[in-house]
Amino acid sequence: MPMLDAGSPSSSSTSSKRSADYVIERADSEDARRLVDIEFQAFDNERANQQLSFRDYTKPDHLERSVELYTTAINSYPNIGLPLKKPQAYSRVSFLKVTDTETADVVSFAKTEFKQYTLQEIQSPADVGHEHEPRMNRDWFALNERLRREYVGLAKHCYIGMLATQPCYQHNGAGTMLLDIILTEADESGLEVYLEGTDTAKPLYEKHGFVAVSEVRFDPAEYGLYDIGKERQTIMVRGALGKDGVREEVRSWDAAVAQAESAVQKALRSASW
Repeated sequence: MPMLDAGSPSSSSTSSKRSADYVIERADSEDARRLVDIEFQAFDNERANQQLSFRDYTKPDHLERSVELYTTAINSYPNIGLPLKKPQAYSRVSFLKVTDTETADVVSFAKTEFKQYTLQEIQSPADVGHEHEPRMNRDWFALNERLRREYVGLAKHCYIGMLATQPCYQHNGAGTMLLDIILTEADESGLEVYLEGTDTAKPLYEKHGFVAVSEVRFDPAEYGLYDIGKERQTIMVRGALGKDGVREEVRSWDAAVAQAESAVQKALRSASW
Protein backbone atom coordinates (compact mmCIF):
# COMPACT_ATOMS: atom_id res chain seq x y z
CA MET A 1 0.00 0.00 0.00
CA PRO A 2 1.19 3.53 -0.68
CA MET A 3 2.16 5.75 2.20
CA LEU A 4 -0.77 7.73 3.54
CA ASP A 5 -0.44 10.22 6.37
CA ALA A 6 -2.41 9.38 9.47
CA GLY A 7 -5.63 11.33 9.43
CA SER A 8 -5.58 12.03 5.70
CA PRO A 9 -9.10 12.09 4.24
CA SER A 10 -10.39 9.26 2.13
CA SER A 11 -11.47 9.71 -1.47
CA SER A 12 -15.14 9.87 -0.46
CA SER A 13 -14.55 12.89 1.75
CA THR A 14 -12.77 14.81 -1.01
CA SER A 15 -15.08 14.10 -3.93
CA SER A 16 -16.86 17.45 -3.53
CA LYS A 17 -13.70 19.51 -3.03
CA ARG A 18 -13.22 22.52 -5.29
CA SER A 19 -10.46 25.09 -5.73
CA ALA A 20 -12.35 27.47 -3.40
CA ASP A 21 -11.29 25.17 -0.54
CA TYR A 22 -7.60 25.57 -1.38
CA VAL A 23 -4.86 28.11 -0.80
CA ILE A 24 -1.46 28.29 -2.51
CA GLU A 25 1.65 29.06 -0.48
CA ARG A 26 5.38 28.71 -0.79
CA ALA A 27 6.53 25.41 0.74
CA ASP A 28 9.17 25.44 3.47
CA SER A 29 11.60 22.77 4.60
CA GLU A 30 9.14 21.44 7.19
CA ASP A 31 6.87 20.45 4.30
CA ALA A 32 9.52 18.31 2.59
CA ARG A 33 8.39 14.97 4.02
CA ARG A 34 4.76 15.65 3.15
CA LEU A 35 5.68 16.68 -0.40
CA VAL A 36 7.60 13.45 -0.88
CA ASP A 37 4.65 11.50 0.54
CA ILE A 38 2.36 13.06 -2.08
CA GLU A 39 4.85 12.43 -4.87
CA PHE A 40 5.27 8.77 -3.98
CA GLN A 41 1.51 8.26 -3.82
CA ALA A 42 1.03 9.96 -7.18
CA PHE A 43 3.46 7.50 -8.80
CA ASP A 44 2.06 4.46 -7.01
CA ASN A 45 1.11 2.70 -10.26
CA GLU A 46 4.21 3.73 -12.22
CA ARG A 47 6.42 0.72 -11.53
CA ALA A 48 9.27 1.62 -13.86
CA ASN A 49 9.33 5.24 -12.75
CA GLN A 50 9.41 4.19 -9.10
CA GLN A 51 12.69 2.36 -9.62
CA LEU A 52 14.26 4.81 -12.05
CA SER A 53 13.58 7.92 -9.95
CA PHE A 54 13.88 6.40 -6.46
CA ARG A 55 10.13 6.61 -5.68
CA ASP A 56 9.50 3.13 -4.32
CA TYR A 57 7.53 3.56 -1.07
CA THR A 58 8.56 0.07 0.07
CA LYS A 59 12.20 1.21 0.27
CA PRO A 60 12.92 3.55 3.21
CA ASP A 61 16.16 4.73 1.61
CA HIS A 62 14.17 6.10 -1.35
CA LEU A 63 12.00 8.13 1.00
CA GLU A 64 14.89 9.52 3.01
CA ARG A 65 16.84 10.35 -0.13
CA SER A 66 13.96 12.39 -1.53
CA VAL A 67 13.26 14.16 1.77
CA GLU A 68 16.91 15.17 2.05
CA LEU A 69 17.03 16.45 -1.53
CA TYR A 70 13.83 18.48 -1.15
CA THR A 71 14.88 19.90 2.20
CA THR A 72 18.20 21.01 0.76
CA ALA A 73 16.61 22.51 -2.35
CA ILE A 74 13.96 24.43 -0.40
CA ASN A 75 16.56 25.81 2.01
CA SER A 76 18.80 26.88 -0.85
CA TYR A 77 16.45 29.64 -1.97
CA PRO A 78 15.07 32.57 0.05
CA ASN A 79 11.39 32.78 0.91
CA ILE A 80 10.33 35.11 -1.87
CA GLY A 81 6.64 34.81 -1.01
CA LEU A 82 3.70 35.29 -3.32
CA PRO A 83 3.02 36.69 -5.81
CA LEU A 84 6.22 35.35 -7.28
CA LYS A 85 8.69 37.94 -8.49
CA LYS A 86 10.23 37.95 -11.94
CA PRO A 87 13.37 35.77 -11.88
CA GLN A 88 16.59 37.76 -11.88
CA ALA A 89 19.44 35.25 -11.95
CA TYR A 90 17.51 32.60 -13.89
CA SER A 91 18.89 29.90 -11.68
CA ARG A 92 16.50 29.16 -8.85
CA VAL A 93 14.00 26.54 -7.77
CA SER A 94 10.49 27.29 -6.52
CA PHE A 95 8.38 24.93 -4.39
CA LEU A 96 4.68 25.77 -4.12
CA LYS A 97 2.08 23.85 -2.14
CA VAL A 98 -1.72 23.70 -2.12
CA THR A 99 -3.36 23.37 1.30
CA ASP A 100 -6.92 22.29 2.02
CA THR A 101 -8.24 25.11 4.22
CA GLU A 102 -10.70 22.82 6.00
CA THR A 103 -8.24 20.13 7.07
CA ALA A 104 -4.93 22.05 6.84
CA ASP A 105 -3.57 19.12 4.81
CA VAL A 106 -1.08 19.81 2.00
CA VAL A 107 -2.70 18.07 -0.96
CA SER A 108 -0.63 19.10 -3.98
CA PHE A 109 2.71 20.69 -4.82
CA ALA A 110 4.91 21.79 -7.70
CA LYS A 111 8.65 22.08 -8.12
CA THR A 112 9.66 24.60 -10.78
CA GLU A 113 13.09 25.67 -11.97
CA PHE A 114 13.80 28.99 -13.66
CA LYS A 115 17.02 28.41 -15.48
CA GLN A 116 19.58 29.55 -17.98
CA TYR A 117 22.38 27.04 -18.53
CA THR A 118 25.90 28.38 -18.57
CA LEU A 119 28.25 27.25 -21.30
CA GLN A 120 30.16 25.27 -18.69
CA GLU A 121 26.98 23.46 -17.62
CA ILE A 122 26.05 22.65 -21.21
CA GLN A 123 29.46 21.06 -21.73
CA SER A 124 29.50 19.14 -18.44
CA PRO A 125 28.50 15.44 -18.21
CA ALA A 126 24.74 15.00 -18.12
CA ASP A 127 24.94 12.77 -15.04
CA VAL A 128 26.50 15.41 -12.80
CA GLY A 129 25.20 14.88 -9.28
CA HIS A 130 24.38 11.22 -9.91
CA GLU A 131 27.87 9.80 -10.35
CA HIS A 132 27.64 7.48 -7.33
CA GLU A 133 24.19 6.09 -8.06
CA PRO A 134 23.47 2.73 -9.75
CA ARG A 135 24.13 2.82 -13.48
CA MET A 136 20.46 2.45 -14.43
CA ASN A 137 19.39 5.44 -12.35
CA ARG A 138 22.38 7.48 -13.44
CA ASP A 139 21.61 6.81 -17.09
CA TRP A 140 17.93 7.66 -16.59
CA PHE A 141 18.63 11.05 -15.02
CA ALA A 142 21.33 11.75 -17.59
CA LEU A 143 18.96 10.99 -20.47
CA ASN A 144 16.39 13.50 -19.22
CA GLU A 145 19.04 16.13 -18.57
CA ARG A 146 20.68 15.63 -21.97
CA LEU A 147 17.40 15.97 -23.85
CA ARG A 148 16.51 19.15 -21.98
CA ARG A 149 19.91 20.68 -22.72
CA GLU A 150 19.58 19.74 -26.37
CA TYR A 151 16.23 21.53 -26.72
CA VAL A 152 16.68 24.69 -24.63
CA GLY A 153 20.43 25.19 -25.04
CA LEU A 154 21.56 28.48 -23.51
CA ALA A 155 18.07 30.03 -23.56
CA LYS A 156 16.33 31.20 -20.41
CA HIS A 157 13.42 28.87 -19.68
CA CYS A 158 11.02 27.54 -17.08
CA TYR A 159 11.18 23.83 -16.25
CA ILE A 160 8.35 22.12 -14.37
CA GLY A 161 10.18 19.29 -12.66
CA MET A 162 7.24 17.99 -10.61
CA LEU A 163 3.53 18.62 -10.24
CA ALA A 164 1.81 16.04 -8.05
CA THR A 165 -1.50 15.78 -6.21
CA GLN A 166 -2.45 13.24 -3.57
CA PRO A 167 -4.63 10.74 -5.49
CA CYS A 168 -7.76 11.20 -3.37
CA TYR A 169 -7.63 14.94 -4.11
CA GLN A 170 -7.07 14.67 -7.85
CA HIS A 171 -9.48 16.20 -10.40
CA ASN A 172 -10.60 18.89 -7.97
CA GLY A 173 -8.54 21.81 -9.27
CA ALA A 174 -5.44 21.78 -7.05
CA GLY A 175 -3.02 20.90 -9.86
CA THR A 176 -4.63 23.44 -12.18
CA MET A 177 -4.20 26.17 -9.57
CA LEU A 178 -0.50 25.43 -9.34
CA LEU A 179 -0.06 25.25 -13.08
CA ASP A 180 -1.89 28.55 -13.60
CA ILE A 181 0.37 30.47 -11.24
CA ILE A 182 3.53 28.90 -12.69
CA LEU A 183 2.51 29.69 -16.26
CA THR A 184 1.54 33.24 -15.31
CA GLU A 185 5.02 33.83 -13.94
CA ALA A 186 6.60 32.27 -17.02
CA ASP A 187 4.49 34.48 -19.29
CA GLU A 188 5.31 37.63 -17.33
CA SER A 189 8.99 36.73 -17.69
CA GLY A 190 8.70 35.85 -21.38
CA LEU A 191 9.89 32.30 -20.83
CA GLU A 192 9.30 29.10 -22.75
CA VAL A 193 8.13 26.25 -20.47
CA TYR A 194 9.54 22.71 -20.76
CA LEU A 195 8.46 19.52 -19.00
CA GLU A 196 8.25 15.73 -19.24
CA GLY A 197 4.66 14.55 -18.83
CA THR A 198 3.21 11.14 -18.04
CA ASP A 199 0.25 9.83 -20.02
CA THR A 200 -2.00 10.71 -17.07
CA ALA A 201 -0.86 14.34 -16.91
CA LYS A 202 -0.62 14.94 -20.65
CA PRO A 203 -4.29 16.06 -21.15
CA LEU A 204 -3.94 18.70 -18.42
CA TYR A 205 -0.87 20.17 -20.06
CA GLU A 206 -2.47 20.13 -23.49
CA LYS A 207 -5.37 22.20 -22.12
CA HIS A 208 -2.84 24.79 -21.04
CA GLY A 209 -1.23 25.13 -24.44
CA PHE A 210 1.60 22.61 -24.20
CA VAL A 211 2.64 20.82 -27.37
CA ALA A 212 4.35 17.42 -27.58
CA VAL A 213 7.78 17.73 -29.24
CA SER A 214 9.43 14.38 -28.45
CA GLU A 215 9.42 11.37 -26.13
CA VAL A 216 11.64 9.97 -23.42
CA ARG A 217 11.92 6.19 -23.65
CA PHE A 218 13.83 3.95 -21.27
CA ASP A 219 13.91 0.17 -20.90
CA PRO A 220 15.00 -1.18 -17.47
CA ALA A 221 15.31 -4.64 -19.01
CA GLU A 222 18.64 -3.53 -20.42
CA TYR A 223 19.84 -3.36 -16.81
CA GLY A 224 18.42 -6.72 -15.73
CA LEU A 225 14.97 -5.58 -14.53
CA TYR A 226 12.50 -7.45 -16.72
CA ASP A 227 9.26 -7.26 -14.74
CA ILE A 228 8.57 -3.53 -14.25
CA GLY A 229 7.80 -2.47 -17.80
CA LYS A 230 9.26 0.35 -19.86
CA GLU A 231 9.17 4.05 -19.06
CA ARG A 232 7.79 6.51 -21.59
CA GLN A 233 7.14 10.19 -21.06
CA THR A 234 6.20 12.97 -23.45
CA ILE A 235 8.39 16.05 -23.70
CA MET A 236 6.03 19.02 -23.89
CA VAL A 237 6.69 22.71 -24.47
CA ARG A 238 4.63 25.88 -24.13
CA GLY A 239 5.78 28.82 -26.21
CA ALA A 240 6.93 32.04 -24.57
CA LEU A 241 4.59 35.03 -24.49
CA GLY A 242 6.09 37.94 -26.39
CA LYS A 243 6.05 41.56 -25.25
CA ASP A 244 3.44 42.16 -27.94
CA GLY A 245 1.11 39.69 -26.22
CA VAL A 246 1.51 37.08 -28.96
CA ARG A 247 2.58 33.60 -27.92
CA GLU A 248 5.52 32.16 -29.83
CA GLU A 249 4.95 29.01 -31.82
CA VAL A 250 6.39 25.89 -30.25
CA ARG A 251 9.49 24.84 -32.14
CA SER A 252 9.84 21.34 -33.50
CA TRP A 253 12.45 19.17 -31.84
CA ASP A 254 14.86 19.32 -34.80
CA ALA A 255 14.52 23.08 -35.18
CA ALA A 256 15.09 23.75 -31.48
CA VAL A 257 18.10 21.43 -31.29
CA ALA A 258 19.65 23.10 -34.33
CA GLN A 259 19.12 26.57 -32.83
CA ALA A 260 20.52 25.49 -29.49
CA GLU A 261 23.63 23.95 -31.07
CA SER A 262 24.19 27.09 -33.15
CA ALA A 263 23.99 29.27 -30.04
CA VAL A 264 26.43 27.03 -28.17
CA GLN A 265 28.93 27.11 -31.03
CA LYS A 266 28.66 30.89 -31.22
CA ALA A 267 29.28 31.14 -27.49
CA LEU A 268 32.29 28.85 -27.76
CA ARG A 269 33.79 31.00 -30.51
CA SER A 270 33.26 34.14 -28.43
CA ALA A 271 34.83 32.50 -25.39
CA SER A 272 37.93 31.57 -27.38
CA TRP A 273 38.57 35.12 -28.60
